[in-house]
Amino acid sequence: MKKILAITILLITTQNLISQTADELNSKGIEFAKKGKIDKAFEIFEEAIKLFPDSPGPYSNRGNVYRMRKEYDLAINDYSKSLELYPDNFNVRYSRANTYMDKGNFEMAISDYSKIIEKKPTFSDIYFDRAYANIRLENYENAKTDLESQLEITPKDFKSLANLINIKKKLELSNEALADYQKIVTEFPNQPNLHVLYNNWASLYREIENPKEALLKINQALKLKKDYDIGLFNRAGIYLELGKEKDACKDFKKALKLNLEKNEHFEADEDFEKLKQLCE
Repeated sequence: MKKILAITILLITTQNLISQTADELNSKGIEFAKKGKIDKAFEIFEEAIKLFPDSPGPYSNRGNVYRMRKEYDLAINDYSKSLELYPDNFNVRYSRANTYMDKGNFEMAISDYSKIIEKKPTFSDIYFDRAYANIRLENYENAKTDLESQLEITPKDFKSLANLINIKKKLELSNEALADYQKIVTEFPNQPNLHVLYNNWASLYREIENPKEALLKINQALKLKKDYDIGLFNRAGIYLELGKEKDACKDFKKALKLNLEKNEHFEADEDFEKLKQLCE
């Protein structure tokens, strides 16, 4: 009797699933995912695909789960199947592009971003995303063009302007980059990481051999954040250039006490070695 009962329950469950449409099952899976029940959502999407293999929604949503699990190849396969069934779903193509980015396949990401741009150039942040892929490939001219296009659509986009400055530095467009630093600190006076911008601004002045202006900018950075280890280290290097060894060692020792060497953005360079020898 137990076996018969189990079979009956299974048959009823299957019949209930079949009686639901692909959209209903898809929606049910999404609700489970929103509640954090990812495994249950995955089961629903799997069942929907078996029952409705020509419906694009369950493929893209199963792809989302695969991406969450960092199973990028499986995610890309599902997004691709969904796009075969519905080629103009920009959100799915965007998800596939981002998954290519996760996987480090920047060329394919650019291909998908470009297809979205061809049909919907106002898609949110799309030029910025393609610019980032180009940056990863060191295609700086293309990245510059994309960031400028993004800023035409969203002129107050802080991240695009900040990245554009970095690109201009890479392209040795120092005067343009300096002007952009002035623009960004003027337009975004309350940006939480403004100290980082002032530090980078100071670094650019150092690169073009203007340590006095560099000192003014790094002082601004440290005024905003007194315990800024990278800023203190940068100022120590500037003081070293200006022949102020005592001030250089003071900042260097402070930076070390703030665990400079454990900062993920820190890289030991020539300044570090000079300061280490001078100050220890």
